Amino acid sequence: MAGAAYSTSTQGSVVMSQTDHRPALEQEEQRIDAEMDLETQHAKSIYNVPGYRPVRGELSHAPVRITGSVPADLDGAYLRNGTNTQFEDSKVRLHAFSGAGMIHQIQIQDGAATYSNFYVRTPRFEAEREAGREVYPEFSDLVAGKPGAQRLALIEKKIAAGMIPALGAFERTPGSTSIRYHHGRLYCLQESGYAFVLNTEIDAGSRLVLAGTGSLETWDGEWEGPFSAHPRINPENGDVYNISVERSGRIIAGQIHEGELVAQAAVHRQTADTGAMGWLHDFFLTDNYLVFPDISIRVAPTGLTSPEGSLFHHDSEYRMRWGVIPRLIDENAKVRWFQTDNVGTIWHVINGWERTGQDGHAQIVLHSPVFLSYPASVPIHTPEEPPAQVKTWVLDLETGEVVDDRILVDHGYERPSLNLGYVGRPSRYCYLLDEHGDGYMGKGVLKYDLIDEKAVAYHDYGGMYGGEALFVPRRGATDEDDGYLLDLLMDAERADLIVIDARTMTELARLHLPRRVPFGVHATWLTTEEIASLA
Repeated sequence: MAGAAYSTSTQGSVVMSQTDHRPALEQEEQRIDAEMDLETQHAKSIYNVPGYRPVRGELSHAPVRITGSVPADLDGAYLRNGTNTQFEDSKVRLHAFSGAGMIHQIQIQDGAATYSNFYVRTPRFEAEREAGREVYPEFSDLVAGKPGAQRLALIEKKIAAGMIPALGAFERTPGSTSIRYHHGRLYCLQESGYAFVLNTEIDAGSRLVLAGTGSLETWDGEWEGPFSAHPRINPENGDVYNISVERSGRIIAGQIHEGELVAQAAVHRQTADTGAMGWLHDFFLTDNYLVFPDISIRVAPTGLTSPEGSLFHHDSEYRMRWGVIPRLIDENAKVRWFQTDNVGTIWHVINGWERTGQDGHAQIVLHSPVFLSYPASVPIHTPEEPPAQVKTWVLDLETGEVVDDRILVDHGYERPSLNLGYVGRPSRYCYLLDEHGDGYMGKGVLKYDLIDEKAVAYHDYGGMYGGEALFVPRRGATDEDDGYLLDLLMDAERADLIVIDARTMTELARLHLPRRVPFGVHATWLTTEEIASLA
């Protein structure tokens, strides 16, 4: 996640005022910069560690040294998204969600590999590069107290004065959270705005060449709203499902957007009012439903001037609930709510599926990490983030009750992955990133059995930090765990792409990148056939 669309601007042209307010606004900006006290804030920030420092320069297919043996069938490209500010003299506070998007690409061909990296050149990126500083809201502004509120207000004044391009709320996406492939296109996603589709090229050596250029995508205006960083793909036909939440104006009631992407066309409708829900980062896809959490983190328009100095707050009285809506687009369908007995906040879910209970009732089974409390500062991927618990819930579709609500693993595991061919159907294995301990990213990965509810095996990252253990099936695989886990491991000075046998949880190969890589999370794998389709 990189925050919801918390902006007061709207799309469209801006009429210039007869009065030139620019000198006064420039003075106001200097005052706010001083009040931000960035030197002091950065010095004491929990994000001021080598892993969060950006890299400079972009490489294209630099050679990669390999130790171990890359499996013969593992030909393709690994791409991982993440934030990477483009300015040496940044004018915003540090946060995992603040900064421009950057893709790190490792392409493997016949046992050899190359590394590339490039900025995601959204309209926001280009406008800020032209300005020489950040000019649009960053997530860190939403947790920066009064200076953050002042900066948000100043941005709207500068747009009205014609000092910065009048990008609408959804046009301001940095595209910095995830990257997904669908029907011959690559999308950079961040749930505050539109999807950003990359321009792609295949060179004479069948290598994927990306420069980060592209365009915002609304599918001919059918999708007018933010697009999730975690769309769910139906493994049977490749259709993409999306749920995202839009905030407008003064951080009031949020509107759920539901949609389906078939081939390169979108079907879209708005559904329910979610009240003051803090974010909707991930959700479940089952045979007949989309299921999403209404979390205990809430937002308030006066939050930045509150003692916590954040738009977000944990409401210890707000019990988490599950929203269930039909998977098929139905203009008349209503969200059906299932109330749990506990507070909870969710970033990433594992898997869910439908079943018939012992009493013959139709049920939905859900699995996900959940945080029982969460700080208002939203210190994700740091030691200040509390440990999550892996839980299971069962929703009874006939009674409308949550008939099971249990902790499976009481340890700080998060950012789960699974064999995506099992999305929405009973799956045995998931792969949980171990964030317990110092809290910076993941120090290892646990293979967990959801059916027998037990740990299977653990792979330690040996002092490096991982972001997400991405499952890639072996070619021709028939078993659920017959494949590989890929994770981009990072420390202060180096980065490795590790290849793990998902069945045995043993390391097969390590690809040593020619430079360090900043902390980041979400990745995708492209097969050789998918790469060819991008030509």
